[in-house]
Amino acid sequence: MSGLNPALIQVSKRDKSKEPLNLEKLHKVVFYACEGVTGVSASEVEIRSSLQFYNGIKTSDIQETLIKSAADLISEETPGYQYVGGKLINYHLRKIVYRQFQPWHIYKLIKRNVEIGYYDNALLIEYTEEEWDILNEYIKHERDETLTYAGMEQFRGKYLVKNRSTGKIYETPQMAYMCIAAILFSKYPKSTRLRWVKDYYDAISTYVISLPTPVMAGVRTPQKQFSSCVLIETDDSLDSINATTSSIVKYVSQKAGIGIGAGKIRAIGSPIRKGDTSHTGVIPFYKLFQSATRSCSQGGVRNGCVQRDSYVEKVTGIEFNGMQYSWDEILEKDGNTINISEIIKTVAYMANEDERNAYLQDMFEGNFTIKAPPNNEL
Repeated sequence: MSGLNPALIQVSKRDKSKEPLNLEKLHKVVFYACEGVTGVSASEVEIRSSLQFYNGIKTSDIQETLIKSAADLISEETPGYQYVGGKLINYHLRKIVYRQFQPWHIYKLIKRNVEIGYYDNALLIEYTEEEWDILNEYIKHERDETLTYAGMEQFRGKYLVKNRSTGKIYETPQMAYMCIAAILFSKYPKSTRLRWVKDYYDAISTYVISLPTPVMAGVRTPQKQFSSCVLIETDDSLDSINATTSSIVKYVSQKAGIGIGAGKIRAIGSPIRKGDTSHTGVIPFYKLFQSATRSCSQGGVRNGCVQRDSYVEKVTGIEFNGMQYSWDEILEKDGNTINISEIIKTVAYMANEDERNAYLQDMFEGNFTIKAPPNNEL
């Protein structure tokens, strides 16, 4: 860091006190991050970062500057800096969460996070302190050091428990993995559950198993969501459409992605109450679902997302052998009742024309009766 006079730069520490910039401390952090990584230079990271130091800089900003310097050096020719950036984020996280580089005992972390409302108290109710002692001995904090810059950015941005208003983080990745495993196996027999917790912890922390966002971000907190995606099937009635909208809001706020089966909503102009009025079509209701989806974020982790069944909503019927069958009619054959809408949905996903024709021939050959739909009411 030639040209940099540390005496002229006062650093604001986390406890609000100030001290001159300590280059020796900075060297230790950068050398820690570069240790064991081939094709990287600690001095290159330091030189890039020193250009951005200023009087009164916070220690947290120094760390972020080092992280950015390492990230800027990542390229196809120098991929090793992705691990340097990851280790620098790991160091930064530990200082934020534990106020030191050495992680706390997991039981201490859980007690603190339960008290302030970020962890589910089931972690303390279901497990004894002695069991946490055993799991604390098993946890592998060094696995955090194998995460790349991109991986660690994903963790601190989306998955780690944090105050999403202030950005303050309350755990590190291995702590999160162990707590997730503990919650998932908390109801297993006490004689065997620690083995299951350890095995599952190993599987998810070494990425043999990849966890979806709701589990990564929510399980271990009071707002648990175990399913990543939720399918909601809406019928063609105002009560069902309104219930679907309400369900979207609730599930999105619990971090779940939404799949909507909206194939039963009729096309524009379809008769309602025997033609007393006509249907407005699917577009207004799609907009309603979209607004509901965007009204909440997925627990502050990401925006709400929805996928809908979009092929068959506008289809009003199907033709076979010169006969037209309406979407809402009913086929009765061999003692079975089948909605024409279900036949349309089935053939919609048949890519093979011969397969499609064979299926329709089976449906519409022989003795069968077509019944008119019941009164249409929306």
